[in-house]
Amino acid sequence: MTVDVIIQVLIGGVLLGGVYALVAFGLSLIYGIVRILNFAHGTLLAVSGVVASLIYASYHLHPVFIALLLAAATFVFGYLFYMALLHPLGRRNHFESTVGTVLVTVGALLMLSDITAVMAGATQRNIQLDFEAFEIGAIVVSSAQVKILLGITGLMLAIHLLLTRTWFGRALRAVTENRVGALICGVNSTRLKALTFAFGSTTVAIAGVLYAISFPVSPYMGFGLTVKAFTIVVVGGVGNLRGALLAGILLGVAESMTSLLWKPEWAPALSMILMLLILVAKPQGFGKKSA
Repeated sequence: MTVDVIIQVLIGGVLLGGVYALVAFGLSLIYGIVRILNFAHGTLLAVSGVVASLIYASYHLHPVFIALLLAAATFVFGYLFYMALLHPLGRRNHFESTVGTVLVTVGALLMLSDITAVMAGATQRNIQLDFEAFEIGAIVVSSAQVKILLGITGLMLAIHLLLTRTWFGRALRAVTENRVGALICGVNSTRLKALTFAFGSTTVAIAGVLYAISFPVSPYMGFGLTVKAFTIVVVGGVGNLRGALLAGILLGVAESMTSLLWKPEWAPALSMILMLLILVAKPQGFGKKSA
């Protein structure tokens, strides 16, 4: 095995990890502010990827426009989903509310997967783009990989600016630091939670489009992605953008190297074992909870 092959695999692992980080950070925000474990989070990526591939195959729209359309659609879906199904559970006691949110999100996972499979089929799909290839010695880098990397970087920067420079970000930090104090200062807790849930859904929809460009997607792959996102949140820290990015890249590289050095079917299991080892050695993860 040559160094060029390892570098080639590492490039793919970094791109995969960047997508994982986007998925995980949306889930991290939802848990940090709304206090809900959304088991349907990864399914939104699967559904978004399938829908994006169908739109591209039918209308040949640029993936950027497809991402904008899906971002708007999932934002509205996430807002209405929270207000109609999750917010009413907050009136119950803690145990009933926790169990209720798990049942609602798991039910959404099953329903979204089945509806997508019935309407689009259960086969794997992707967005097949024509791209140029750049050769650096024996290493081949496609223009699609470069654009995805730039897209992930731009989205991470945009999320950082949103959380640090806008009213929405200041309100999130206020609720994270002191929920009662934020309520006294006029922050509408219900509206903020709905917006946070919608924003988290939007990030995973955009990640779904990026994922579909490089990797095949299917309606039933969502739960595995959710488990990976939970792992990244635990390692990276709740609400920690930098920690999510580092943990996501670590997971993506671990899966890619496992597929290369051993067998692809062992990649998910061994990557989780690696994360558990990191938690034992560094229980605080890459960063503390932050907004």
